[in-house]
Amino acid sequence: MERGAQNERTALAWQRTALAMIAGSAVLARLTADRLGAYALVSLGVTTALGLVVLVAARWRYRAGRRGRRGGAVLPAAVAGGTVLMILVEAAALLR
Repeated sequence: MERGAQNERTALAWQRTALAMIAGSAVLARLTADRLGAYALVSLGVTTALGLVVLVAARWRYRAGRRGRRGGAVLPAAVAGGTVLMILVEAAALLR
């Protein structure tokens, strides 16, 4: 195996996570838009923004890792925030 491939695999995993978060949010907004209206669209916008943050931060983290520096906790915090928001939106739709 090529030396240094771990950083590339990690960066790709973060990118897949961000894209899955954006796609999941779009599906969730589509399914809950009739019950929640604008709240579903707002949550879609916020979660999409968090997904884009993860995409950009993963790229920066990959480049920094190649130079020996590491990133902070931005990626896990953005994914956790997006996940919590999606859970809250779904719970609100079910309770309504």
